[in-house]
Amino acid sequence: MRIPFQTSSIGILPVIAASIAVSIGASIAMPIHAEVDEGAAAGTVASDGLEWAPATNGEDITWPEAVEYCAALSLAGHDDWRLPTLAELEGLHDAAAEGGEGIRSPFVIGGCCLWSSVSLVDRPAEDGEEIAGRPEMYHWGFMFDGGFPYYAVHIFDDGRALCVRDAGAAAE
Repeated sequence: MRIPFQTSSIGILPVIAASIAVSIGASIAMPIHAEVDEGAAAGTVASDGLEWAPATNGEDITWPEAVEYCAALSLAGHDDWRLPTLAELEGLHDAAAEGGEGIRSPFVIGGCCLWSSVSLVDRPAEDGEEIAGRPEMYHWGFMFDGGFPYYAVHIFDDGRALCVRDAGAAAE
């Protein structure tokens, strides 16, 4: 059952490997437009037809590692997690969010930046003529503390993975 909440008592523990651990304890403010899945022990967040993991992988990683992390994630009875699109990430930005991370509650980044699934092939950059390599080597991310998208070569540890799935999709 999904019930909209303004506050929840879900506390997020550090992420270890490809699993996310959540415990009951600390109080976190939840926006009205998000819902906590009370039946999911992992405490995923439902918003705008999407189901989100509550926290990132826990450290800056390369883009291929971020893709692999989400693909391997098994959370709340689902294993169809993916990296979000750039537009989905931009929808989580809240410059006035508490904690200074620039992401709306209850999400936790633990850094500045999150990788998206979008490459320069999908969304060319205005300065795309100045890249050193092929466009498919570059992927977009979103810098939450600054409030803008960025792109980086996929081999650099320039972001974290916050996984998402389509809420209406069946578990695989």
